Amino acid sequence: MQSLWDQTRMELRTSLSVQEYTAWIACLRTSATLDDALAVEAPSIFHRNWVQTHFLDRIRSTAAHVAGHPVAVSISVGAGIPLPMKVAASPVPVVQKSAAPAHPSFTFDNFVVGQCNELAHGGARAVADNPGGVYNPLFIHGGVGLGKTHLVHAIANAVRLRHRSYRVLSIGAELFINEMVSSLRRQQMEQFHRRFRKIDTLVVDDVQFIAGKERTQEEFFHTFNLLAAAGKQIVLSSDKPPHAIPNLEAGLRNRFEGGLIVEVTRPDRETRRRILAAKASQQNIEIPETVLDYLTERIRAASVRELEGALTRLKAMASLVGRTIDLALAEETLGRLYPARPDRVPVERVETLVSEALAIARTTLVSGQRSGPVVFARQVSMYLMRKQIGLSFAAIGERYGRDHTTVLHAVRAIEARRSCDAEVRRLVTSLEERL
Repeated sequence: MQSLWDQTRMELRTSLSVQEYTAWIACLRTSATLDDALAVEAPSIFHRNWVQTHFLDRIRSTAAHVAGHPVAVSISVGAGIPLPMKVAASPVPVVQKSAAPAHPSFTFDNFVVGQCNELAHGGARAVADNPGGVYNPLFIHGGVGLGKTHLVHAIANAVRLRHRSYRVLSIGAELFINEMVSSLRRQQMEQFHRRFRKIDTLVVDDVQFIAGKERTQEEFFHTFNLLAAAGKQIVLSSDKPPHAIPNLEAGLRNRFEGGLIVEVTRPDRETRRRILAAKASQQNIEIPETVLDYLTERIRAASVRELEGALTRLKAMASLVGRTIDLALAEETLGRLYPARPDRVPVERVETLVSEALAIARTTLVSGQRSGPVVFARQVSMYLMRKQIGLSFAAIGERYGRDHTTVLHAVRAIEARRSCDAEVRRLVTSLEERL
């Protein structure tokens, strides 16, 4: 049964955020049980209750998927299980003065840089080299599993190593909320303020979760202002840019937009290949070039996590059936999950749909015309080619006779209009669904 739990945790690690997995799943333990039941032990009553409320269904479904049949899952409080660094009976984040990182595997050295994240990587490097001196705050946004958490923790780890006297705090927004609520209930807000307002570098992952929570936003606003006024570095990540986070207080939005805002997007083909090669090397997986090419073409992933999950499946299958990894095994393991797609990038399909929707000829899109309707249609095409197909800025610019900065501007313009203009939102959503 231990192997079932190990496999279940492996699957959970690929499907949950790093913050969730590290804080709530990594420290769970199990013991031998019946074949159709899994007994999981948590380190505290608080931890058990939180996992039961937020993760029990996910654990149960994942265990059933791994086992191939329904599995009854129970969670109890175990004796002698060490508490994780950042989760205790009441989750109190730890401010570290030493260089010991919370996530040592997240460094700049093992972050794969490509056109999808080069600007975000450059901004993160600059902040790590000179915390509080440039780009304050640094706001990194993008979809799930694209490397935001890796980058923000790489900053924290680098700052700890280079400035050993600095007090660095890396925390998820949900844990920030939990700590604040716990302090309110205990009437210990003075301690809360000391903990969060006397640090040198604050890294908050998934900051969008504080939106809509009035007291939390108020506390974070004051903490942000005090740290920024003192020249302390603030690093934030979110699934959306500040202007697109619903129910975010205007004052916080203004503060978030006062620094450098950078985006990480889905990896292009070249970056996908480098990521797969890097992950295989980290896991000591010997993978032939033919298999690497196959995975790169088939797994046109929307996230880095999806690439890592596919590689994990392939490794597990090779181990379970006692075979070496080759093209045949890759096809057997992943062929149904990732069916073959047309080799040719369907840019013409994008242009045809945009032309039909906006009543503008396809030839006009690639022309030099600069009238308002034509520019808008061209920007929509560029946006869809970037977001839905994953073409690089350079490739899109080459097709339209523009440089990559023009394409970047087009993508950002459509993102901005989509977030605040219902008509544009309906148009783009409709085109995405047809693609």
